[in-house]
Amino acid sequence: MSEAEVDQRLSKLLESDRVWCAYALADLDPAEAIHSTWLASEKAVVLIYKGLDPPVLFAHGDPEELIELVNQVPCGVYQYTLKRTCRVMLTDRLQPKFELHMWRMVLNPSDIPCISNVGLESLGPDDLPAIRRLFESSTDLPDAFHERQLAIGPFFGIREGTELLCIAGVHVLSQWAKVAAVGNVFTRPDRRGQGLATRASAAVVKALLEQNIQTIVLNVAIDNEPAVRCYRRLGFRPYCDYYEGAGKLSLAVGESQA
Repeated sequence: MSEAEVDQRLSKLLESDRVWCAYALADLDPAEAIHSTWLASEKAVVLIYKGLDPPVLFAHGDPEELIELVNQVPCGVYQYTLKRTCRVMLTDRLQPKFELHMWRMVLNPSDIPCISNVGLESLGPDDLPAIRRLFESSTDLPDAFHERQLAIGPFFGIREGTELLCIAGVHVLSQWAKVAAVGNVFTRPDRRGQGLATRASAAVVKALLEQNIQTIVLNVAIDNEPAVRCYRRLGFRPYCDYYEGAGKLSLAVGESQA
């Protein structure tokens, strides 16, 4: 099978659920090929994305075929994004360091409110030092931020003097697949509860729609009620629940060390 035929088969599998597979569709972008390892069958797909450390494990498809694929995933430390069915498959292999029950939310453009952008400014790679200082203000900093994200998608923030009070941006953005994930949303602890992150996130969403991005998603912990309310006000709605975490994946039954 040619590389083009493989990509076409992967795309068909992922397009069967664009919302759940939004990150994987972005990683199918040719620009991400160097970071992505795919395991696929007729009706299932597993992605090991090595653009973050530790790499991210994602799965989608028919449960019976997924069992065969997840058993091929090498042992090691991973971040993971898994629906309940696949998470259960890995119960005996996976030793979580932490795990959260999450919502995948998706934007309904018709529900977007009119929110002021006064005081907001666009951020880019030159703002990395200020962003790092902002993240250093709390231990609950975004766990999937990478500086290259500043170059691929819209980021907005609000400053007080020279220091950032809040930030919102993207985790992934693919013009090729027309998908994006809003992420890296953070407000300095002493300025929370003032709607700053809502305003910054609204600016990100507006910029993505202006780029004709068709599927816009985000992730939020189910028990983070203030954040869920914030995203609902922006026009996002829960789509499916899943488990997000990080941990060590041990050897599969019958597998031996090389």
